Amino acid sequence: MFFNRRIPLFIRESYHYDSRASVLWGIFYGLSLVFFPVIARKIGANSFQIALLTAAPFMGSLFTLYWSRLSNRSNKMQFFIWIKILARTVLFLMFFAVSPWVFIIIVFLNVFFEQAGSPAYTGIMKEIYPDSYRGRAMGYIRAEQAISAIFACYIGGVLLDRISYGYIFPLAAITGLLSLVFFAKIKVKNEPKVENVKKQGLIPSEAIDIFKKDRRFFIYSLIFFTYGFGNLLAMPLYPIFLVDILHASNSLVGKLGSLSSLFCIISYIFGGRYIDKKGSLKSLTICFLLSSFIPLLYSTSFNLSFIILASIIFGLNVGSSELSRINYIIKISKTKNVQTYWGIDFTLMGIRGLIAPFIGVGLMNFLGIRTAFFIAFAVVFTSFILIKLFRFSYGKPR
Repeated sequence: MFFNRRIPLFIRESYHYDSRASVLWGIFYGLSLVFFPVIARKIGANSFQIALLTAAPFMGSLFTLYWSRLSNRSNKMQFFIWIKILARTVLFLMFFAVSPWVFIIIVFLNVFFEQAGSPAYTGIMKEIYPDSYRGRAMGYIRAEQAISAIFACYIGGVLLDRISYGYIFPLAAITGLLSLVFFAKIKVKNEPKVENVKKQGLIPSEAIDIFKKDRRFFIYSLIFFTYGFGNLLAMPLYPIFLVDILHASNSLVGKLGSLSSLFCIISYIFGGRYIDKKGSLKSLTICFLLSSFIPLLYSTSFNLSFIILASIIFGLNVGSSELSRINYIIKISKTKNVQTYWGIDFTLMGIRGLIAPFIGVGLMNFLGIRTAFFIAFAVVFTSFILIKLFRFSYGKPR
């Protein structure tokens, strides 16, 4: 949309529709997802309920290998579109979310089904963008998404201080559904469906087989598990800190979201190019280091200044880490089933997401919120040391 001329002609049509979908998704994000935890806390959700809300998307991730097998058996694009329609339509039930539990159940269903489309999405990205341009193309896409999110976060915060979330979140759902109209226009080649797929459990034997054959992916998965676990220890504590200690308004939360989105633009534009030139692992190493400072800043914060800095770091980090992770998994899977690799990655994310938020809340209750933040920092910083060592041993593929 904004960067069309920087994209080669042979992938520009796919990029055209992808970019328009991303702009609308940015509006959807800025009007809804940013505010879910804060609104939940403000309507009376306790720390356990906030942890449950944090764990919700990871419950969906736990089923990613199942979603992967479903998308392998069917048309990836059709599967992606229909599961996303289901996820976003759920938000119309916000009209009836009059208590914390009802609110959390609705958000839980939304993020659960949003995650279901992840393997299909990764497969689509592998098909429509070649390796040599994928990093920058996806970087531009996410930058456009962040541009729209800047305005949506700010407007969303102002609106939520004046109008009930029961009206704002369904409005966000409409923009999310409109984004799917454009994404569905992307042309993806029809691949033969995978037939006679073995019936397996939640963590099927294919995951064990891949770990045995691909030691590099196994070690990477352990390191990324550590990184994600540390971040998830702190995740449910952020909205509690903002609401209970800083007494942040919805407008302030929206402004912090806009600030993060602004730096996301920088991250996506330059992060994509950096990945194409220097490689995904080097980018991940930087991301792990940056991410460790976010809980550290919260643990030492007594006013808004450190929170602003943490929001800036979050924005700089989130884009590059997402692009690095996607590109690294796509490249190491090579001609193998990228959806299965991605499914394994997301299943592990689901496992840690069902454990870490509750441990984080437990640490807060026993040791205090600042100590809990510092423990999260120590875990994430450990993952930085591990990924740095891993890069020396497994520096390829880029």
